[in-house]
Amino acid sequence: MVHTHCPNSQFHNRAGTQNVCKNIIQRHAVRALLLAQEQILLIRTYIPDSGKTIWLTPGGGIEVDEDPRDALQREIAEETGLAAIDNCSGPVWQRQQQFTLHGRLYHQHEDFYLVYCGKFAADNSGNPAAAEKDIFRGFRWWGLDEIGRADGEIFVPRAMHRHLGQLLQHGPSARPVDVGI
Repeated sequence: MVHTHCPNSQFHNRAGTQNVCKNIIQRHAVRALLLAQEQILLIRTYIPDSGKTIWLTPGGGIEVDEDPRDALQREIAEETGLAAIDNCSGPVWQRQQQFTLHGRLYHQHEDFYLVYCGKFAADNSGNPAAAEKDIFRGFRWWGLDEIGRADGEIFVPRAMHRHLGQLLQHGPSARPVDVGI
């Protein structure tokens, strides 16, 4: 969990999910590396604050007192429609990032879990977060070689091709790998 001392904060949550420090929202999130037949499911997402479109893994913030794996299951179900995950390990990756979304500045710690599944048609129609539905632009199963050849596409994390290649070739490390921004 992220524990940040916020002497002038509007909101302070020592349980870990979300703190507001000088108008920066500190939060801990989980993300899923959903793998089927050596392809990864990514969500095409429009970021209105920057005008950019990115590809990222399903996931999101951990709620107060929520177990990270429960949060992972909830986020996968909301964002992709996959109701249950059976084969999950990790976290295998981690990263810290800062971003602006809908005019709010976030500093987020992310833990990525490896989830093996069968291929399915992702559907976020059950997602209760209207703001997410508005920015999600579609899903795609990507092969490692396709990510490597995708000129003009932005993947999150930026070194997705390299880190996913290492994960597919060598399996998870004993400790989470820092995958950068």
